Amino acid sequence: MLESLQVNLDRTRNNLAEHEQQNDALHHQLNTCRIEIGNLKNRVEKLSQYQDIVDIEHYIAERKNQAESFVEVTKTEAEFLLEKMKAEIENTRHYLEKLEKNSQLKLEAQARERLGAFYNQVLEQENLEAISKALENKIQGYGIQEVYPVQTFLDQLIDGYGDIHAAQQLKEVRRKIKNAIAANTGGQCEYVEENRQLSAIALVTHVFNSKADLYLSQLDHDTVDLFIQALQDDFILINHYGVAFGHTRIHESFLKLRLEEFKLTALVLAFKAQQQTEPSELQQQRVEG
Repeated sequence: MLESLQVNLDRTRNNLAEHEQQNDALHHQLNTCRIEIGNLKNRVEKLSQYQDIVDIEHYIAERKNQAESFVEVTKTEAEFLLEKMKAEIENTRHYLEKLEKNSQLKLEAQARERLGAFYNQVLEQENLEAISKALENKIQGYGIQEVYPVQTFLDQLIDGYGDIHAAQQLKEVRRKIKNAIAANTGGQCEYVEENRQLSAIALVTHVFNSKADLYLSQLDHDTVDLFIQALQDDFILINHYGVAFGHTRIHESFLKLRLEEFKLTALVLAFKAQQQTEPSELQQQRVEG
């Protein structure tokens, strides 16, 4: 019996010792946790001073996102308003053009109504003044010799300087002129019969082109303005006299083609003269040197 009690007592003592060891270990862990908690509190206290900065950063980021969204919305609205303004400006321009045209027509109609027959007389007077001026120029002359050009001269000129822009443009203009002559579309006529109509247009166009070719044969950079005026006077006179032949007349678009031919030819000739002058000057400098 005593032995059994002794065994139980020893077992109890061992258990108590184990519990004490476990209790010591728990106390040690508890103290360690308390120390860690204290350290964490210290760190929190140190970092708490930066909390405002973190809040500001969040605020700035949020405001930045709001600003970017506002910019995108504003940009979209601005583009929409811009397109709308462009459309309104275009509509206004068309309206003003239409209004101006209607105003001109209205003023012309009012002038016709008020002046009656005098209105046509005014127009006829303006036409007669232009004809008179053209005749005066013809009487006084332009200092032009009656020498007709060779059309191949222009072809050779273009081939010789085909790499410059003016020569390329001249080639295109001459192509349009040739097409108009071939198609007999350089003028118009009010004859009803087709043969008479085509013959009248061909005759008037031939007279006009003969004058243009004459001027081209003597044209250079210094005389281009003179010959342009001469051809414009021919245009006025030929159209005036063409009234007696079924109101046959040269189209103004054809006149513009031939005047453009004059200007481009003068440019190419000026370039040619410059090319010829430069080697001569260089040779002279070598001789003098």
